[in-house]
Amino acid sequence: MENNLALQGKRPVLITIIASAFILWALMVFFDFSEIIPEMSPKMNGKSVNVILGFRIFGTYAKITDVIQLILIITMIYGLFTMRKAGYFLTFAYMVYAVVSTHSWALMATNLQTKRKLIFDLIGIFLSGAICVVLYNYRKRFK
Repeated sequence: MENNLALQGKRPVLITIIASAFILWALMVFFDFSEIIPEMSPKMNGKSVNVILGFRIFGTYAKITDVIQLILIITMIYGLFTMRKAGYFLTFAYMVYAVVSTHSWALMATNLQTKRKLIFDLIGIFLSGAICVVLYNYRKRFK
């Protein structure tokens, strides 16, 4: 039956939910980049700030990373909705990166309590892991 569904090209509901969640994530990144909503655009010393693998980057470089991230997320959303292998691989790689980046940030964040760091870490690992499990279960449906 699964081969029959794969031939029909139907997208599983869980993949649709993941793609929809990434639409919300893309909106958050867009609001960060555009500074339409000032509360969603973090600043440090008056400059835009972003975090890559736990390291803070500022100003124009932070905006460049927002653009790169937005392009990747839009590509992932398209790939998930159309059930393309590129969407599968990009999403899987992005989730692995998210776990490593969140963990690195939690290790380097000196102004947070250990309990809060652990909560961020656990939430990131759980959500990323769940997305990776769903993707892996439907890997044969991507063409």
